[in-house]
Amino acid sequence: MHKSLDVDFRAIQSQLRGRDFVRSSEMLGPTESIFKTKQHGYRRVDDATFLHVMDFEAGPAYSLKIARPEYVCIQISVSGTYNRWINDQVDPVNPAMIDITNTPLSISDTQASTRLCGVLIACNREYLIDRFKLNVDRVPAAYRSIFDSRAGSLSALKLPARSDVMVAVDQILSCKYHEPLRQLYLNAKATEVICGVVAQINGLVPKMRRSPAIRSKKVAIEAAATIYRREIFNAPTIEQLATRVGLNRNDITEGFREAFGVTPHAYGHLIRMKEARLMLQGGQLSISEVARRIGYEGYSSFSRAYRSHFGRPPAVGKR
Repeated sequence: MHKSLDVDFRAIQSQLRGRDFVRSSEMLGPTESIFKTKQHGYRRVDDATFLHVMDFEAGPAYSLKIARPEYVCIQISVSGTYNRWINDQVDPVNPAMIDITNTPLSISDTQASTRLCGVLIACNREYLIDRFKLNVDRVPAAYRSIFDSRAGSLSALKLPARSDVMVAVDQILSCKYHEPLRQLYLNAKATEVICGVVAQINGLVPKMRRSPAIRSKKVAIEAAATIYRREIFNAPTIEQLATRVGLNRNDITEGFREAFGVTPHAYGHLIRMKEARLMLQGGQLSISEVARRIGYEGYSSFSRAYRSHFGRPPAVGKR
């Protein structure tokens, strides 16, 4: 059964003036069967900005009619696609791209059982320009009405998501904090995403570069490598890593070979060995403790891996 929903971003912002979070069910009516997730809603960033975290599976197919006059929407999808309709024009929303629009009215169609993962940040148009010093002159002429016109644009500005933005998005999606730390953390990360996007726009050259699909894959691989380095003590599996950056297993394996000359597993192993050597050189931890910290179950397995990699057994305090 197809569901139809309506939401007005002005009403969301109004509700958030006295609260940190508003559940979607308060704005859209009962949504438990539509959005299969623990928490689906809108989070206050400041008086002119809010964050919507997409991390859910659609139940039935649904259409979401969105009224957003004077709001610029920055959306970065990690996985899942859907179609956004503006008048009679369809605009597919795809992963690994920054999708920026301010059309006053749109309808998003999502198929049943679609898994959507990403973030949407809605910010008042004038506030975005004034607060973050967005340089509209650097925006390609065809898309400037997104930022300098109340009428909005029928077309979204699509940019390849840089690795710093993708990492911030991943940190939003993987946040494990409870309130009030969750609110503080997500606000900071949402602001970081806006800063990254504005910096990217301000650095645009008049002629857009080609091959967005190739750039998008490269950015996803860079983000995956950053995740490996950041989560060295609890490294994700290749399947988990691929899901988090919006690639499949084959793409991520091929991408690591192209970028680093090794498989993702070998890259993760290299990072762990380098970190282990630094810990041992510090002289503050035992070999067993170093082994535990980089994910080995015991001394023996770590010692074998270390000897195989460096050609000598691990030793505290030695270079």
